[in-house]
Amino acid sequence: MEYGEEKKTHGIWLMLLLAVAVAAGWFWLRPGPSHKAAAGSGNELVLHTAPLRPQDVTVEKSYIGYVTPINDVEVMPYISGFLEDIYVEGGQEVAAGDTLVVIRQNEYKAKLDSAAAQVLEAKANFNNAQVYYRRIRNAGAKAVSKTEIDNAKASYLSAEAQLANAEANHELAKVNYDYTIIQAPISGIVGNVSLTRGDYVAPSEQPLLSIIQYNPIRVVFSITDKDYLEEVGKGSLFAGEKIRLRLADGRIFEQPGTYRFADNQINRNTNSIAVYADFANEDKTLVANAYVDVLIEKKYTDGILIKQELVTLTPDGSYVYVVNGSRLDKVKVDVVAVVGGSYLVRNGFRQGDRIVLDKVEIIRKDQKIKVVAADDAQEEK
Repeated sequence: MEYGEEKKTHGIWLMLLLAVAVAAGWFWLRPGPSHKAAAGSGNELVLHTAPLRPQDVTVEKSYIGYVTPINDVEVMPYISGFLEDIYVEGGQEVAAGDTLVVIRQNEYKAKLDSAAAQVLEAKANFNNAQVYYRRIRNAGAKAVSKTEIDNAKASYLSAEAQLANAEANHELAKVNYDYTIIQAPISGIVGNVSLTRGDYVAPSEQPLLSIIQYNPIRVVFSITDKDYLEEVGKGSLFAGEKIRLRLADGRIFEQPGTYRFADNQINRNTNSIAVYADFANEDKTLVANAYVDVLIEKKYTDGILIKQELVTLTPDGSYVYVVNGSRLDKVKVDVVAVVGGSYLVRNGFRQGDRIVLDKVEIIRKDQKIKVVAADDAQEEK
């Protein structure tokens, strides 16, 4: 054999040996049967299983919400006049009934005194007319004419009406005088105050100032129509659930919230409904119009966490494969939440059911099954 042919033959043998080595390496390093059922001896199907462990699981759902005061008031003057005194400034905390500003009182005090004098005059006229009418009426028809009796009665009734009118005018004057002192209608924090002593104010002008209630304060957030139906299905919205807040800086607000009510209609644009919850806010951490994350914490009892890859999702529902003894069953499950990489399902399993950890494909009716219990290390893997 010539040198060239010998070199060519030698190269062919090297290529064959290399191909055999690659095939052997692939055989030894190929993936194991952890994700797909393996065929055992005698055409058995080997299924790795793990126990189903019921447990209490806390699930957290997050929604975007915003802070709004339960009560906020724009303080308007009831009467016109010049400001005499200003007792508040922007950012000040006030209690209901505290004096905010005073409108110059001398004009309204004079009107009140005049109205009081008119009441006294009307009372005197009424008393005279009443006494005279009684005297004429008791004198009898023989002493006085019927015309005199009728005139006396008319004077009496007129004096009574004048007294009532004078008393009404006095009450109105007192109301106007009382409104010279403007008090806080609610407790809260005063907004910007740009008033100066001597300013002229009137009911038709801009509000004098605003007051916002800060404690408690309200948070509004929206849940989907699906979440709403789930809550309603329990009989009461957010029963047994904690409502917490995550602030803009990532901190969790210490005080849990109290569910108050849900809106009376679904928003057609977003398929969601607004929910209102109140929070204690003594330190003024929550400020009106601030955005927060609303965290709904719900504790599920007797739930089971199953890795997502072990759950088959179909239009007809969600399923898992379980074995009980040597029997393999496809079981429908009720998925209630997603927790990390697992589904939380309600425990509707039978005693002795074990979850199949392998990918199960089509199985013949006469297929023999070999169940292998995975140890804790394999189950975690």
